[in-house]
Amino acid sequence: MITDIAFVVYPVTNIARSRAFYEQALGLKVADTFGSSWIEYEAGPGTFAITDNFGFTAPSTSVAFEVDDLDSQVASITAAGVPIEGDINDFPSCRMALIKDPDGSTICIHQRKS
Repeated sequence: MITDIAFVVYPVTNIARSRAFYEQALGLKVADTFGSSWIEYEAGPGTFAITDNFGFTAPSTSVAFEVDDLDSQVASITAAGVPIEGDINDFPSCRMALIKDPDGSTICIHQRKS
């Protein structure tokens, strides 16, 4: 069951240029990074991220839906005939799976770790 929007991610073509824009021009504060290709910013109760990797391509916006049980949700999605793009990704603070909508837009199914 989807419980929340975990984050919104903007794919970028130049991570350094985009990082300077979001931090200097907009004043966003870094909340977390995963290497040099994924930067998360505090945005009220939500998270806004930029990346030049992880299967997201520019120009495109992607949404990450928070779920309470990623494995169960992935099983339900695949049972409905929707393929998972690649593997389930495991990060220090979360796990996620990527799918595509009928128009090819990326959707992330996301579960925060406690």
